[in-house]
Amino acid sequence: MKTPEVPTFESYEKEAEFWDTLDTADFMPDDDEWVHFDTPHKRAIRIAILPAIAEKLIDDAETQGVSVETLVNVLLLKQLQESPATT
Repeated sequence: MKTPEVPTFESYEKEAEFWDTLDTADFMPDDDEWVHFDTPHKRAIRIAILPAIAEKLIDDAETQGVSVETLVNVLLLKQLQESPATT
């Protein structure tokens, strides 16, 4: 594994350019192992939405002046609150 050498920078812009173009793969160990982090499901998740449904959601969100994410969360929460509890 190589040790990265970080130069001294003349400005924040030069430093930002350095970090933006740096390929860190050269500094990773070549041991064929991938890093995996177990995290709780307390973060946003992504789901696939059919294009026709997505278009309707986008239109409705624009009409209501909210983001699509906000509209979807409100609709899902409402549906969950109206559904009978399952145990």
